[in-house]
Amino acid sequence: MVLSNILRSSGGSSARLRVFQCAWVSILVVVFGSVFALPSFAQSPQAANGSVVEAQVRKFGIGKDVKIKLTSGEKLRGHISSIGASSFTVKLRKSKTERQVPYNDVAMVKDPGALFWILVGAAIVIIIIVSVHH
Repeated sequence: MVLSNILRSSGGSSARLRVFQCAWVSILVVVFGSVFALPSFAQSPQAANGSVVEAQVRKFGIGKDVKIKLTSGEKLRGHISSIGASSFTVKLRKSKTERQVPYNDVAMVKDPGALFWILVGAAIVIIIIVSVHH
């Protein structure tokens, strides 16, 4: 009802374009939101091979920001402060405390970096182009 009143009162064409732009932005928000929400609905974490986790941690190196999911389901975020034979230490981002994490307790360790910011940047560019275009 509100949409039809807007279309009648503003001459139609310009208002239709605005509605289309709003719909497009809404679709983008839903699509990008679902990209990040889907992994959280995945099955419960299972232990990764300890030697694989160790190799990955060593590849990242000391000082690298990481996201860690433990086999208990707990999630940690911080940076690697030391690497040992059976565990590594992470300085947690929020509490600024250090926590020792055994390799065998890790379900997943990954770089939180670039993909998220690439998608955010792409969404912002698309929104700006659609807004400025008309």
